Amino acid sequence: MNESQKNSEKNKSSLKDILSRPLIKVDNKVAQYSGLGITLTVTILIFFWIGKWIDGIAGTTVVFTLIMTFIGFAAGFYSFYLNIKKLTEEDKKKDAK
Repeated sequence: MNESQKNSEKNKSSLKDILSRPLIKVDNKVAQYSGLGITLTVTILIFFWIGKWIDGIAGTTVVFTLIMTFIGFAAGFYSFYLNIKKLTEEDKKKDAK
């Protein structure tokens, strides 16, 4: 395997790895946990606005708004779950030391 193939494999990240990384590295746990709520809210709102935009283009009433909002809920809560799981695992490791 040549060096460029090794580098490309290192750069590949799974969706779980990307979604489980906090946006900002902070030592304060309150800031980390409150940032998760903000991320959840922003994700839902972005998908809501995309749905409204698609409804405006397609000339439908609320079909795409509802679909995209539910997708936003699912994506936001999945990201929320992964981040909570990661933060609690880090807390358990620190408590064990």
